[in-house]
Amino acid sequence: MPAADLRGVSSRDSVPAMYDTRWPRPGPAMAAVAAVLGLVAGVVLGLSSPGSAPPARAAAPVETTVAPTTTTLPDEFHTVILGSYDKRDNAVARLRKVRQQGVKDAALLDQQEYHLGTRWAVYSGLFRTEEQAEAHRQELLGLGVTPSYRKHVTRND
Repeated sequence: MPAADLRGVSSRDSVPAMYDTRWPRPGPAMAAVAAVLGLVAGVVLGLSSPGSAPPARAAAPVETTVAPTTTTLPDEFHTVILGSYDKRDNAVARLRKVRQQGVKDAALLDQQEYHLGTRWAVYSGLFRTEEQAEAHRQELLGLGVTPSYRKHVTRND
């Protein structure tokens, strides 16, 4: 190289000055360009790939008439009352709802057989103690089944 071309180059530089003007220089602008290119590529691939199937939906439960309880209940027990109703249709509607919420043992009590204070009661569980009934009530609260209360039930004489 002629001496006139080496004016700003020191003897310590291993690369001549002409290579110092390369474009583009690495830095934040280059990172931004790479990010934009990556986003564009992702959008293009996302739009061109086939979509997934729509999520499966559960079929609606089959509406059936609630059969009367066929098991013989004890003369006295603790339980969790999930609803009290004067009309059987309202009690059956509540019974269906709590069963859909996961309370598989829910059933109806009839005032003709038990002291209830109302004609029909939707209940869950048969327990010997009030503490056991309360523990069951707390489990039902965890399932989102409200309102509820525990009750000591006795058979009519």
